[in-house]
Amino acid sequence: MLATLAFLFVFSSVLLCKADLSLAEDGMFHIAVFSDLHYGENESTFGIPADKNSAALMRQVLSQEQPDFVILNGDLITGENTFAFNSTGYVDQIVAPLVQGGYSWASTYGNHDSKYNLSREALYAEEKKYANAYTQHGPAGTDGVTNYVLPVFPPDTTASNQKPVALLWFFDSRGGSEYQSLPANVDNIDNYVSNGTVSWYRSAQADMQSKYGTLPSLAFVHIPTLAFVDLQAQTFPTVSGPNYPGLNADVPLAQQGYSNTGSEAIPFMQALLDTPGLHSIYSGHDHGDSWCGRWPNSTLPGYGVGGGSSQNRPFLCFCKHSGYGGYGVWNRGVRQIRMSFDQSGGMIVDTWVRMQAGTVVTAVSLNETYGGDTYSIADGQ
Repeated sequence: MLATLAFLFVFSSVLLCKADLSLAEDGMFHIAVFSDLHYGENESTFGIPADKNSAALMRQVLSQEQPDFVILNGDLITGENTFAFNSTGYVDQIVAPLVQGGYSWASTYGNHDSKYNLSREALYAEEKKYANAYTQHGPAGTDGVTNYVLPVFPPDTTASNQKPVALLWFFDSRGGSEYQSLPANVDNIDNYVSNGTVSWYRSAQADMQSKYGTLPSLAFVHIPTLAFVDLQAQTFPTVSGPNYPGLNADVPLAQQGYSNTGSEAIPFMQALLDTPGLHSIYSGHDHGDSWCGRWPNSTLPGYGVGGGSSQNRPFLCFCKHSGYGGYGVWNRGVRQIRMSFDQSGGMIVDTWVRMQAGTVVTAVSLNETYGGDTYSIADGQ
C-alpha cells in the first residue's frame, strides 16, 4: 500500500510540475539517447578537450535529428576523477546543449556517477535546477535515485487524466562507491537493480495496468542484465552481422550483479519479463557494443532468466558510447528511437545510430521479423 501511494505521488508530481510528454503532430515520438558521456575524466590532461568534443557531438546530433525528447542513460560523469568543489558542476556543462536547444530530458545514473567526490543525490539536485529536466527521484523503498516512470500522451494533451499511449520506465542499476567513503573510489555499492526497486516496479506497473490496461513501454537502465550476455553468447558471431547489426567489441560484456550467473539481478529480469507490453530495454555501460536483439528464449546452463514466446520477449538494445571520456577508441554516436502507433494503439519502434560524422548506421525496425530481416552491417567504425 505504501509503495502504491508513493508511486502515485511521484507519478502525479510529474504531471503537475511538468508539461506532459506527448506525441508530435505526426503521431510519433523521437528520443535521442546519449549514453556514457563521462564528463570530467582526467581533467588535468585530455579531459577538457574530450568534454568539448562531447558537447560538439551533442550539438551536432541534436541539430541533425531534432528529437522530441532526450535521455541521458548513465555515466554522465567520471566521478572518480572529479573534485568535491566541481563534481556536480559538470552537470551544467552536460545539459548546456540541451538547454540552449530547448530540449527536455530525463536521466538514469550509472556506476561512475557515485564516487568519493560525487553522490547521486547531489547529481540529482543539480539536475533539478533546470526546468527542462524530467528526471525523478524514486520513492522510499527503492535504492539509488533514478527509479521512476514517465507517461507519453497523445498529441496536444491538455488534461492529465487522458490515457497515455506509452510509458517510459527508468531504473537505477547503481554501482560505484559511497560519497566520501574510504578507501576512496573503491566500489562498495551493489551494481544491480535492487529487490526494493523491483517491488516498487511491480506495484507501480500493476497500478498502471489496472488504471489504463496494457500500455506499450520502453525501459532504460545503465548496466545491462545477464539477458544481454546470454543473447551475445547464443548468437555470436551473428551479433553484429546482417541480422543483428551493430558493434560487438565488448565480449563478453559486463552485466549487473557479481556472480557469473547474474543471480543478484534475476528478480529484476523476471519483473521485466512479466511486464505486459514491454517492448524494449536500452542499456549502456559496455562502450564497445551497439547492437539490438530479442531477449533469448532460453539461457546458458545456470544463467539468467529465459523468455517465452517471441511475442512476450522484449528487445534488448545497447545505446552507443556518446562521450569522449570513458574507455575505448570506437567512433562516437547516439542511439535514436522513433515510436509510432497504429490505429489500434499498437506501438512500432524504429531505431538507428547517428554518428558524429553525420552518417546513419544500424537502422532497423524492432518488429516480429527482426533477427530474420537483413540489414547493412556498417557500424560506423
